[in-house]
Formats: sequence, C-alpha cells, structure tokens
Amino acid sequence: MLDGAILFTSYTVKKHINAKLGNILLLSLLLYLPLTLFTEWIYNDSISSTLVILLLGLLCRVWYSQSRFKYFWFFLAALDLAFTFILRQNSVVIIIALLITIVLMGQALRQKFVQISILIATVIVVYFGSSVIQTAQRYERNNQVVTPATRYINMGLNPNTSGQIDGNDAWLYEQPGRTPKEKNRLYLSSIKRRLLNYSVGSLSEHFLKKATYMYGTGLTIQDFFYWYAGNKNNLEESILDRFGVTLVNGFQFFYILLSVMTFVFLWRHLKNKRSIPPVVLFSVLGVLGVCAFQVGLWEVRDRYSLLAVPFTVFIFSYALAELDIVGWISRFGSVLKQDVIRYFIISTGLLVFGYLSNYSLTTQLVEKNNVSIHQPYVAYAGQSDVKIKAHDKLKITFDVETTGNAGIFYNSAYSISSDSKSKQVKKYLPLQISLMNTTLHKSIEVDSNGNTKANTMQKGKYVLTLTNPTNQAIYTQGIIDIGKADFSFNSLYRSISGHPELMPVMTVARSSQNTLVSKKQYNAIFTLLFVILCIITYMFRKKDKILPLNKSKV
Repeated sequence: MLDGAILFTSYTVKKHINAKLGNILLLSLLLYLPLTLFTEWIYNDSISSTLVILLLGLLCRVWYSQSRFKYFWFFLAALDLAFTFILRQNSVVIIIALLITIVLMGQALRQKFVQISILIATVIVVYFGSSVIQTAQRYERNNQVVTPATRYINMGLNPNTSGQIDGNDAWLYEQPGRTPKEKNRLYLSSIKRRLLNYSVGSLSEHFLKKATYMYGTGLTIQDFFYWYAGNKNNLEESILDRFGVTLVNGFQFFYILLSVMTFVFLWRHLKNKRSIPPVVLFSVLGVLGVCAFQVGLWEVRDRYSLLAVPFTVFIFSYALAELDIVGWISRFGSVLKQDVIRYFIISTGLLVFGYLSNYSLTTQLVEKNNVSIHQPYVAYAGQSDVKIKAHDKLKITFDVETTGNAGIFYNSAYSISSDSKSKQVKKYLPLQISLMNTTLHKSIEVDSNGNTKANTMQKGKYVLTLTNPTNQAIYTQGIIDIGKADFSFNSLYRSISGHPELMPVMTVARSSQNTLVSKKQYNAIFTLLFVILCIITYMFRKKDKILPLNKSKV
C-alpha cells in the first residue's frame, strides 16, 4: 500500500505539476517513509500515513490536471480522507485543513460549494455507515472497556511527564464496574485540577516539552525499547536492536535537512509575499493541525507525528525543486576551489572532534535484558481483568532455551466488595505463584511481586502455577483474555493449560551489560563520513572536469 501510494502521488505530481518536483518527491518519500516505518509496529499509523500520501496525489489531480473528471477525483480524495478519519481520529484536523484550503483557493464559488458538499457528505456517510456495518455484523459494545477521549487529554496535561502515556495515569479511572459516563466525569475533574495548577508560563513550557518529546528524533523509537525476531521457542535479538542507535543517529542528517529546508521555503514565500501553491497550503495546514492537536490537546508519542510526515516531505520537495542546485554548487565551488585544502583540514578537524567527544558511547556499559520469552502486551489486549475463582489453580508449561535467566510474572490481583454506601471497594490480594524446573526437578523462588532472582532460571522445561489462595473470587491483569483469537499454533506464545483463551503476562530474560554502539559500528560511521569528505574535496578540486557547473553544458 505504501509503495503504491508513493508511486501514484509522485507520478501524478511529475505529470501534472513539474517533472523535477515529482522526481524529488519520489526520492524523498522513499528515503524517509520506508525507513521510518521499518521501525514501526503493525499499527494503523502506517496505513493512515499511506492514505495521506494517496490523498495528496488525488488532490493534485483535482487542482492541477485538465481532467474532465475532477469531481470524481475529489470524491475519491474525500473517501480516502473519510477512511483516514475512521482509522485515526486526530485526522479530523486534516479535514479542517482541506476545508480551509478550499475556501482560500482562487476557485469559482460554485466549485468551492460542490467540493465542500462532497467532502462533508462523504465523511458523514462513511462514519455513520461504519456503525451500520458494526450493527449488521452483531458487534457488541463492551462498556466495561470503553474509554473516554478525556483520558488521553488528562494524560497530556500530566505535570510529572512530558505529556506522554504514563502507566498510572493511563489506568487512573479504568476500574471494572465504572461506566464510560462515570469515567468521563472523573477525568474532566482531573483535567480541571491540572489546568488550575498551571500558570500561562508553565503551561507553555509543558507544551514545549510535549513538542520536543514528539518531534525530537524523527523516528518512531519510543515503542521499541527492545526489538526482537521470533525463532521457534525463542526470541532473538533483531538487526534493528543491534543497529538501532546507529540507525537513529544516521537518520538525523536527513531529518534536520528536511526540517530546515521546509522552514526556509515557507519563510521565503511569506517574506516575498509570493503565493503559496494550494497543495503546499494544504500541507502547511495539515502539519500545523496535527501538531496543535497532539501538543495542545492530546497525549504525545513520536509515532503520532507520522500523520504529518507526508505533508512535511511534500513541502521539503517543493523547497528542493525551487532551489537552483547547479547554480548554487557553481557559486559555492568557485569560492571553495580557491582554498579547498583549508576547508578540508577544518572539516577533518570537526570530524575528529565529533569522533573523540562521542567515543564514550563505545565504552560505557548499559544494562540490557536479552529477552527469550515475552508475552503479551499488558492491558492493551483482551477484554478486561480476568476472574479467578476461589482456590482455583491455573498452570502453564513452557521451555527456556538459555541459561542464567530471571523471570518476571505480573502479580497484581484484587477482590471487589461493597461498603455500607453500596460503593465498590477494591482490596489488593497477590496471587500465589510457584515455579518448577521439571527438567532439573528444582523449585524456583518467586517473590510477592512475581519476580525471581537473577540467574536462577536455567535451561529446561518449566511449570508455572498461579493460585487464588483466598475464599473469594479475585481479578487480575496478570492474565490476558484473548477471546476467540487462537494462538495455539504459534510457538512464541503460551496459554494456560485447558484455557487457550487465557495468556499469562510473563517475561523471561537474561541480563547483560553492553555498549549502546559497538566500536566497529562507530568506526564504520566516521570512516564513511571521512570518505565522503574526501570525495567532495576531490570533486571540487577537479570541478571543471567532473561537475557540470556551466549551465550551458547542462
């Protein structure tokens, strides 16, 4: 889908606007998006970004082609945007951006009216049509797990974080038995309290922290503290985990260049009071809308910025297309050739300084867990907290393929009772956890938090037993109910014996110390930079023979 959208949009731009712009857009999107989404999990951010790229291509056909079917292309664009809205509700800002662009464009009043009508009608039909489809498919809304939008707004205002998702904050009022209306009322009260505790200055500072958290790296790395690839009964460290730091740092050059060029392009147009092309105006409004929504209203995460990436790359491509690259190189080359050795020495000195000042990355050891078993994503899967009957025992068998591991078993359970006012009261009662290595016939000690000591889990077969030691039913988040999903065929996951729908939350990992980046990787990066510097120096010294700097020859 992503490749198809990139090819369609770049071809449309090349054919209907400018061949140079289309080529630059193609190269920029291929450099940025596939690299970015390579570190993105299978989530709807990937699809929504793809739909935005496709949207830009469809709008270019509407605004720049001579087609007689412009209203048909606009209907497809509206349909694309409606599906984007279904996937990512924050894309409502893109709908608003498109409406503003249509109003500000120099089109006939009738055209504006028809396009606005098509857009609004399509979004409404698709939105309510999805509800009709849900009803027809007998989809049932479970009010126990429905969460109000105010939950995310409340997280975004947390003064103790940078507005990102926070474990305690995320589940603040998500206890069983509460209706969505009750949750919403509690979150609204919390939002009011937090806003009253902010001054204008401190709130502005908090928004700046949110923006930094969301746009700091240009890559979606916050959801990937550890990256692993499945292999039979084991998880192995993936290439992304081993080269993640190198990938992020190597990408920064392009990310900074993209950001600076986008700003320069817009500044020049505004300063010289030049008209901004409709698709660029729409892209600018899209970027500002996504930023305002996430930073000013919602909780933040770096992958949320993906929705605006196609817009930013589009503006960046326009900036490069406007730049007279050949003329710029010619003027710069004339100056540089006169003293190229001096510039080479200065650049080499800066490179050596960078190498020495960051060399500690190759020597400083950091704690790292080499995970062999990890399942599943706590509190983001399943229906609700799982009920365990009084004195019930649940068993799970699994294999550990490596030695020197520690086990982490999520142990948080509670009972529910009613007080004199008929309000639900939660009492926290830990599960009774026992762990046996059946290969060595050895019992492994598990503390009340559900953790074993380091290096106590050796290679072999294990039986984990979770027991409710009380005379009443208890509820736990330490077990996820995956419902009708069948994971029995997948050797990476283990369910409770006799209950394939129940999957314990557990991690088995071997702790080790390693550097963030190996010396080989580090030396390879700076060697590559030095080689590039040498090539550039040689090209400018021999520029008259190598570079086609004379415009008459180009």
